[in-house]
Amino acid sequence: MSRFIEDDDTPSDAGPDKHEQARRLAEAALRAEEDGDHTRADALFAEAEHTDPQAVENVLMEWPDHPRTHRRAASRRG
Repeated sequence: MSRFIEDDDTPSDAGPDKHEQARRLAEAALRAEEDGDHTRADALFAEAEHTDPQAVENVLMEWPDHPRTHRRAASRRG
């Protein structure tokens, strides 16, 4: 029996697999946008955000020169 009431050993939706999945989606979105496929990029970003918003933030910090990163920063300021 678990020492913790809510510890039932079931996987969490916020686990490392979800984080990695969201990272891959965000990176694919950035590549799609670079290729000019903005519709696909938007869809991939939406799915990544839904999966793990922090992973998207991490990826954007790793791509500081990408236009999406600049647009996102500007939208948060104003």
